[in-house]
Amino acid sequence: MKILDFIEKTKLADRSESEKAKLLCFFHYKETGESVFSMPLISNLFVQCGFNVPNSSRLKTNLTKGKEKAFVNSKGKTATIEFIPAIFQSTEKEYAVLWEDNITIDSDSELIDEQKFVGKRKYLDQLIYQINHSYANNCYDAAAVLMRRLFEVLLVLSYQNYGIDDQIKDSTGKGYIMLDGIVKNAKNNQILKISRIKSEFDTFRMVGNFSAHNITYTAGKKDIDDIKLNYRVMLEELYSKAGLTT
Repeated sequence: MKILDFIEKTKLADRSESEKAKLLCFFHYKETGESVFSMPLISNLFVQCGFNVPNSSRLKTNLTKGKEKAFVNSKGKTATIEFIPAIFQSTEKEYAVLWEDNITIDSDSELIDEQKFVGKRKYLDQLIYQINHSYANNCYDAAAVLMRRLFEVLLVLSYQNYGIDDQIKDSTGKGYIMLDGIVKNAKNNQILKISRIKSEFDTFRMVGNFSAHNITYTAGKKDIDDIKLNYRVMLEELYSKAGLTT
């Protein structure tokens, strides 16, 4: 977990000095496995968070003797302290869940502008976060496949918004035809009236197809970078045609 995320989720800036120290020690334990803490270490944790450096003597007294007592001196050592077991267990019970987050995706507009395109539909947001995270972490095949999926979803949403999605329904009438069929229809559809960016539709589709289905192909950064400008233009247009712009 990033320290900034921990500060935000625990509202650390609003807490007392002793409470800050307790939670920072817990953070340090969760990240490193170290269960004993020196005052220089605690002071350094304060600095890393942008907090004022505490008075070490006063803070140690408050942590081990005051009303906010949460630590005891380490056995045989006066230079380090460690959690009182009951305090540690209660802190673990309350905050350990922060390390079990299986929902949050770390991303920051690495490929797709989140400020512009996020916030319309939750499932689209999740795809965009995954694309940006994959790109930022050199997982270019993952990014390519997800970009293909986002492209397909936006095409379907555009048809739905125009009330013409029957044109791309499969033989059952419940699902949709394959993406190549949707693209062929979209490029010539006189109701959607896609701009010249439609000439790139097959490229978006094929980049994702190669990463998903070609057993010897692996995408590289250049493969994504080569299409990202046109991909953004496509997003702008399909967001509009899907009724997702404000």
